[in-house]
Order: sequence, then structure tokens, then C-alpha cells
Amino acid sequence: MTVKQFFKSQAFKCIIVLLVIALISGGLLAILNDVLYVSEEERTMRAIEKVYGKEMKYEELEFSAEELKNDYGSISKVYLLENGNYLVQSTGGEGYKGGTITVWVVLTSADGEFSGIEKVVLESYEKQTLMSKLSYDVYSAHNDEITGDVYFTTSGDGIKVLISGATYSTNALNNSVDCALKFAREVLFVASADEEVA
Repeated sequence: MTVKQFFKSQAFKCIIVLLVIALISGGLLAILNDVLYVSEEERTMRAIEKVYGKEMKYEELEFSAEELKNDYGSISKVYLLENGNYLVQSTGGEGYKGGTITVWVVLTSADGEFSGIEKVVLESYEKQTLMSKLSYDVYSAHNDEITGDVYFTTSGDGIKVLISGATYSTNALNNSVDCALKFAREVLFVASADEEVA
């Protein structure tokens, strides 16, 4: 096959079509990436609006990797809000098929000490098929003044929260809230008290 025949062949036409498609797709992706980009600050504000229904000033708090993990799960983000509450994103495991649930937990304080949970809002979940059917009541069952060293549980000692027919999903939800609780008791309010003393 000569060069002239190659340029007239079906294979060459296919190569040109694929090249044009790749260039157009790449250009569109680059444009859409710029147009649809969401900054970290905007994501944080969206989370605050999801919880409070309005924008609010905040300060992101930094902690070590060890402080952000405990027996119940892990903490991704911690914000001190302008109203004095803390907004914590936590993920708990041991759900259905090893799945996880991530929630935003609003932690409250009284006189500089942890006093309870104001609100729990679902952020995301993996492998938890019943989560989309859960009502607000399931999350609000975790809202309370928390006294002593109790945690949420599906059975045994502690504050019992059980979604009927969804024990594994309840485990992951309870674990995500308990992760935030343990972080509050052992890290967040201990660090806050240390700062006040200094």
C-alpha cells in the first residue's frame, strides 16, 4: 500500500474521526472542569447550609491522624462555627456488607465542656441500601444532652437506637455518631480546655 492509498483508505478516515472525537471530548472536559469546579470552601459552606439551612462563619481545626481515628471510625473534618458549636464529619463502619455511613454531627458545649449533640445529618453512605428510606426521626434519635460516658448501641448498655429490620445499617450509623462522641470526649474538648488554660 502506498502513502497515497493509505490516506484514501478507510483506516485513515477512522483514525481522523477518532482523533477529532478525542480533541473535542478533551476540550469539553477541560471547559466543564473549570465551570463545575467546587472549591473546598464552597463544599464546607454547603455542608453548613445542609445542617443549619444558612451560611455561617467557621474555622477549620487541625488534628493529628491519630486523634482523628478511634474504635468507632474516623473523623474527616472539624469546624468551629460562629455560634460556638462544632461541626464534625465522621464515618462509622460495621454496616451491611461492611459498608460505612458518613454523617455531620453538631457538638454543643456548656461552659467550655461537651454537653451533647444538637443535630445529626447524613452526608453519604456505602453499601447501606436502606439509608435512602430512613426518616429524620432516625437521625434525631441521636440528638440529646449526653451525660456520663454512654454511647449509642443496637443492644446492651448505652443509648439504644435501632432501626427496625436494619440492624447493620444502624450499627454503621451509631458508630459514625459514636466516633464523633468519642472524639469530643477524648480529643476536642480536652484540646479546647488546654487552650483556655494556656
